[in-house]
Amino acid sequence: MKLKITLIVFFTWMMFQGNTQPFVIHDVLVSSQNARICDIEIDPYGKRICWQSPDDNKLWVCHLDTLTWALTVPDGKEILIDSTLTPIDRSSNSGEWGYDQNGTYIVYNKEYLRKAYIALAAEIVSTWSVTTLMDAPHRMNPHATKTPADTFVAIHYISTFFANYIKYKFINEPTHEYWVNDFKDAHWAQDQQLLTGILKNNHQVGLYDPANPTTPVQLTFHSGTEYSRPYLWYAPDHGNSRMLFAIANGEVMHVFKETTPYSNDFQMYMSFSSPSANPLFNKIGSPEPCVYEGQSYITFMVSSTECETSCFPGEIWIAKIDSIAPFFRMISDPAPGIRSDPESFATQDSLLVYYTEVNDTISSTPLYLLKKCDTGIGVMVSTRIDETSVPGDERKIPFPNPFQHHISIKNAVGNEHFRLTDKSGRTVWRGKHIERKDFSELAPGIYFLKVSYGNSIQVSELIKE
Repeated sequence: MKLKITLIVFFTWMMFQGNTQPFVIHDVLVSSQNARICDIEIDPYGKRICWQSPDDNKLWVCHLDTLTWALTVPDGKEILIDSTLTPIDRSSNSGEWGYDQNGTYIVYNKEYLRKAYIALAAEIVSTWSVTTLMDAPHRMNPHATKTPADTFVAIHYISTFFANYIKYKFINEPTHEYWVNDFKDAHWAQDQQLLTGILKNNHQVGLYDPANPTTPVQLTFHSGTEYSRPYLWYAPDHGNSRMLFAIANGEVMHVFKETTPYSNDFQMYMSFSSPSANPLFNKIGSPEPCVYEGQSYITFMVSSTECETSCFPGEIWIAKIDSIAPFFRMISDPAPGIRSDPESFATQDSLLVYYTEVNDTISSTPLYLLKKCDTGIGVMVSTRIDETSVPGDERKIPFPNPFQHHISIKNAVGNEHFRLTDKSGRTVWRGKHIERKDFSELAPGIYFLKVSYGNSIQVSELIKE
């Protein structure tokens, strides 16, 4: 029975790897074990992150160690930028990086008298100055353009006064606000001050040019399809053509390619559904395009919901955008866990992906841990599934495996905390002294045991007979 289940799992894993070299998941903890790091954004030029602390609404910046690519300060609290952000459970978004010829910025929501304003933190010779755009309250979810060659950064955001409208402004004219009519779910295009978004009247993808502020141009024409999360980027693997993706009905990724440069005529290039072997993970969320060594990829999460703030179990994936030879690779730990918000980061040697894991096994208050995954794209390194490197004589090894009634732990000292989950991520038992628990009534199948102790976590796959 054990051999049969193991083979099913192995061949399911192989089915989604495509014609690539063997890949072993390397998903490691790069923050402290008790971190509460919410909604990171990566600055690829400064090799650092910005993030928001959920307990005190502060904005922080922390550098990445260029050898390990972990946080240089384990709790992420290296540089304090601001102390009065809008609570993240209201804004659903922390700081976002922006760039122009004049420098580097972070845009975010600042709280004043229970009203949300747009704030801009500007870096000047390693020091930060904060400006709050007090001309208009009730503005949420700002995003900045990220092209260092731009003359001035542009910021788009949502006006929540009466209704949600997409608005934008340029930082050289901070009091002059523009409105994009009948647009939602907007995102800046890569390397251009253009906005992709969803047309409210028909749920299709549109493109808006702030330099020519007229009605958005409709790019997709699929009646009955509701699109979300549109992104536009330049694909060097296709002669630097503009490519576009959007999620159809929350479940299918549609990728389009422009037929003629700047024609705004986009045709379907490829599409794919959730590649997860778990039938419950049929939604695609948090998609972002990235280009590494001339090849286009999309990072994304799969879950039972497309909303990354729902705190549902999920997996982190990367897809190669190639209609001839695509591959779909799960890069997060196979143990069930609450995962969201993957962010790619290109180093000199490899393409990495960071994401947030919500951990509620150690503290009554959820922890938000920063994890790092190798993608296997670039220079391969020695990989493992363990989240921390633990000497062999200290590893907490569950036995017997398969088990029937009880689970014992080799090298247990009594202060370990255990969490046993099924394949869907549902917790079936948690607590200490697992050896005292009778699992006779537990249904046969595959389970994952997470053992937390000190600064270490180990995950093991178990089979219940």
